[in-house]
Order: sequence, then C-alpha cells, then structure tokens
Amino acid sequence: MARSAMSIALFCSHAVVHSQDLDRSLFRTIDETARQEPKGHDWLVWSATHVGHRLTGTAHGERAETMADSLFRSAGLDRVSYFPFRARAWQRDSVGLSVTSADSTFRPDCVALAHSPISASVEARIMDLGNGLQADHARVGDRVKGNLVLINIGLIGAPKDAGNLHRSEKTALAIQAGAAGILFVNNVDGHILLTGTASVTGDLIPIPAACVTSEDGALLRRWLEQGRTVRGTLNMANHSDIVTARNVIAEIPGGDLAHEVVIVGGHLDCWDLATGATDNGLGSFSILDMARCLQACGLRPRRTIRFVLFMGEEQGLLGSRALVDHYRSTGELARIKCMVNMDMTGHPQGFGVTGPEGWKELIERVNVDIRAVDSTAFAGRTSTGAWLHSDHQPFLLAGVPVINPHSDLGNHVYGCYHSSCDDIHLVDPQAMVDNVRFIGMLMAALAGAESVPPAFTEDQLKARLIAEGLEEKLRIGGDWRW
Repeated sequence: MARSAMSIALFCSHAVVHSQDLDRSLFRTIDETARQEPKGHDWLVWSATHVGHRLTGTAHGERAETMADSLFRSAGLDRVSYFPFRARAWQRDSVGLSVTSADSTFRPDCVALAHSPISASVEARIMDLGNGLQADHARVGDRVKGNLVLINIGLIGAPKDAGNLHRSEKTALAIQAGAAGILFVNNVDGHILLTGTASVTGDLIPIPAACVTSEDGALLRRWLEQGRTVRGTLNMANHSDIVTARNVIAEIPGGDLAHEVVIVGGHLDCWDLATGATDNGLGSFSILDMARCLQACGLRPRRTIRFVLFMGEEQGLLGSRALVDHYRSTGELARIKCMVNMDMTGHPQGFGVTGPEGWKELIERVNVDIRAVDSTAFAGRTSTGAWLHSDHQPFLLAGVPVINPHSDLGNHVYGCYHSSCDDIHLVDPQAMVDNVRFIGMLMAALAGAESVPPAFTEDQLKARLIAEGLEEKLRIGGDWRW
C-alpha cells in the first residue's frame, strides 16, 4: 500500500482510519468537527462583554489569562499550565496636544504611544519628516534636532521599492537624530487614532510619542506647506511597572515522537482603547476553539501539539521572548520543530513559511490535501517571505521554522487595528471557523508527519534574514547578533 506524504493516526469514537488517503480522511473529520457547534466566536463575545480589553499588567489582562486557562480545561485538555514571566508593562494616563501658528490655535485629539515617558512636557517647533525612513533623515540632515517631528505610520509618496519601518523603528531613528518628540499621523480616514509601542526594546523611550488622526495631520501639513511656523506643546503622563504576566499553554500529547513539539500560538493581550476583537481575539480565541476541536476528534498525534496564548505581544513580544529564552536555557528549544503564528488570522487562504530547504515543499503538500476537502474556501497559496513584529519573531531568531497563515481581513478591519473601533462587530464568525478548520488540519499534518525538515543553522538564518531585507530592522531593534 502506498504511504501518504505524512503518516497520521487518528482515533475517533466511530472508527480507526488506515489508508493511503489517511491525511484527507483526518482532514474531513477535523472539518466536520470544526463546523459542529463552534465555540470561538461565542467565547470572544463573552470576553468582549465581561473582560473588556486584555492589556498586559492590568486586572483585565489577569482576568483574560484566567479565562483562557478555564476554556482550555473546559475543552477537555488535561495538560494546561501558566508560564509566568516578569516584564515592564506600560499603561497610559493622560495626554494633551496644543498647536499654534500665528493667530491660530487648535487642540487635536491624540493618543500616547506605549513606552513613552512616565511624564513629559515638550514645547517645540513642528517639522514634517514624511515617512520617517532613513532616506527622509538624509533629506533633512540635522534639522530634526530639537523639533517635534510629524511622521506617517504608513508610506505616503514613497518610491515603489521603498520598504516601510515599524513605528518603533521610526522612533529609534528620530531619537538618534535628536527629535524632541514625535507625532505619528494615522493613515486611516475617519478621525481614528492608533496606539502601539514606540519602543524597539520594550524599555521606556526618552521622548514622548503620540498619534494624531489623518485629518489633523493633513491640516498641520497644509500649514507647514504655506510656510508657517508651527509649534506644538505635547504633555503626557503614563505608568510603567514591573509586573508578572502569564502565557497560557495547553497540550495534546504526542505518541512515538512526543519529545518533538509543534507550536501554534497567538497573542491574547490587546491594547486598551477597545476590546481587541480582531487584534488578536480573532486569532487567540480561534486557537482555544482549535484545541477543543482537535481534542473532540480524539486526535492522537505522533508529535506533541502545544497551544500557546502569549501575553505582552503588544508591549514588545514580552511573553514570546520570555518563553523562547526559557526554552533556550533548558535545552527544550531543540525539541521545537516549528511555530505557527496566528495574529489577526481569519479565513486563511494558505501559509507563508520561513524555513530551510524542504519546508516549502512540505506546506505545499499539506495545502493540496486541505484543498481536497474544500477548494472553494481555501486557495492553498504558499509563500516564503519573512517579516517581524509578532510572536513568531523570537522563534525565528532562535532558528525555529515559522509559519504564518495568509489572511486578508479587509480595509474595514485593518483600519481599526490598535484603535478604539477594534470591537466584536468587526469579527466574522465564519472567519474563526475557517481558522479552526484549515489551521487545525495543518497542525494535525505537522504533528503526524513521518519527518519534518530541520531548523535553521546560524549561517542559514543569517543569510535568509539578509536576503529578506531584515538586517536594518533587526539592527535598529538591537536583535542583530552577527
């Protein structure tokens, strides 16, 4: 009998499946179970109503951790635990911005960016730094020093081949250039404010950083284009304390290869402006429901499947960095065969994989088997690019192959990311069901494969990061070790 590309054993109450179509029989079972009375969206609605936001270091965040632990257990998983870690958490208090030019004064709405100082009061001239990239700094020379700089969150008017930087990387460049403060301009219309961390290290930055709306940013730029002298006064107060937070971890134990582990993870925490329904309740509550689904199937994988809900992602990948550091110190890192990251994941259409030779081919084979179950909802795309600033990053930098599902949630969702409009009305329940279906199939395949390709060597990883254009970003963030 011909073997399938992967050999998986599935024990359900009605049958034991053994055939050359083992993968697809298993996938159909997962598909049926995921569709039957899905729980993820209901759990997310309950969280939005009763927990609210899930900011790390707050009582809300602690309630979210406890809730996730309870939901894993109610899903029938026996191996559930907390991974506590200590980190510096940040909370906003108050912020105010006043802008003057000649006889005109106005006070734009604004929101502080995380890791801004505990207390700050800056009065300075406002200058336009465009997109805040290295090229923009080269254009203005030393004129940034002492000014309150206006910087786009996204790219506006940049060359087609220009790559954007994370807001924290733009902040690091502005600090290096001597800026007195930063006003980020959101690129979403509708008077929407955006928050997020302005620190590449998770430590407090020395200058205040805030965000203004697209409309108010455009007004400031009109004044500057008219040749006006525009001055701003930015005052803020914040809190920063060392806290204990907890990643929540659950497992379905493996069989003959139980010492090998495949991880699916996503961040449970969110910012405090709303309830973080799409960022990242969409991913984390899908992981909870995936655990329920695979457990309900009676899945008995060869490798251990580990479900991880990270805290502190929004404040600098705190939980994932702490977990990878722990795995490295205990030697467990060598057991981690891959990490699948679910951050703002919905209606997955395929998978992006960053790994050495063999990983792309493996994912392509899995995609074929998933499409055999549903070729209408699942396109089966495979890509090999790499990116940063989510919980896969510490795993990737440790050499672990990482996989990110392909999702396109639409501009109406991405426009509310990190904003006050990121609430439950944005979440399509079917997007969460599809997460459980297709990523659940992926996890079963990875956990049941006869073998999986290796991790990165140091030389392979360095070469790959350079090829992906990530060296500059990692140098700015202090994560380039070569």
